[in-house]
Amino acid sequence: MRVLAFDSTSPILTVGIAEGGKPLGRWDMTSDRHRGNALDGLIDRALGDAGWHRSQVEGLALVTGPGSLTAMRIGWATACGWALAGDLPITGWATAEVQWRRWMRPAPAGSVFARETNPERIVYCMVHHRGDEFYCYQFQPEHPPDRPSTVVIGQWHPAGGSPAVLAGPGLLGFRSRWESSLGSETVIVPDAETVIGGDQLAVWGTQALAAGRHLTPDSSPLDYGVPPSFRKAS
Repeated sequence: MRVLAFDSTSPILTVGIAEGGKPLGRWDMTSDRHRGNALDGLIDRALGDAGWHRSQVEGLALVTGPGSLTAMRIGWATACGWALAGDLPITGWATAEVQWRRWMRPAPAGSVFARETNPERIVYCMVHHRGDEFYCYQFQPEHPPDRPSTVVIGQWHPAGGSPAVLAGPGLLGFRSRWESSLGSETVIVPDAETVIGGDQLAVWGTQALAAGRHLTPDSSPLDYGVPPSFRKAS
């Protein structure tokens, strides 16, 4: 199965493709404005580099949010347009779930996506909501991705063990703020690690579509993926 995947919900757009469950490439670009044109152009670039025509895509996968409302609408509209025009299946995940999959369930050792870390030490920072307000949350190993614990940065002080880790797309553009407020006991992941790459999304998308996990154009997932218990971290 040939799957195209993308995430338009953060300032870094990412597109990836996979064939037969194996990643074939990842294409990223920074775009704060005109994201609709940028996403469409990046998709065309990815398909061109891979030697694919749009008609050869057999499934779509995307991140549904939270994030910029306009960007989420662009991503969902793009996926729905393709699905309706080409009768393609769609799958996707909230930002919380893709972060959970990336950090809480690392790929087997030796794979291109392998990651060794202590998941109990990670806090995830969402894309900013209003100004300097952020949604921050923490997962426990036994919890599914829809049941994180709310975290208020500045009040979170994990005891002992390895240094705490701050991850997630809410870091983009605000690194200096977090570095000045969190101190040396917290590791802030590099910008390149804050967004799950389109290549990884395409692999997960292949698996989800094969398992029958589909989204339909008549049931918009734009509920931001934020549990009602979340509080904003100031």
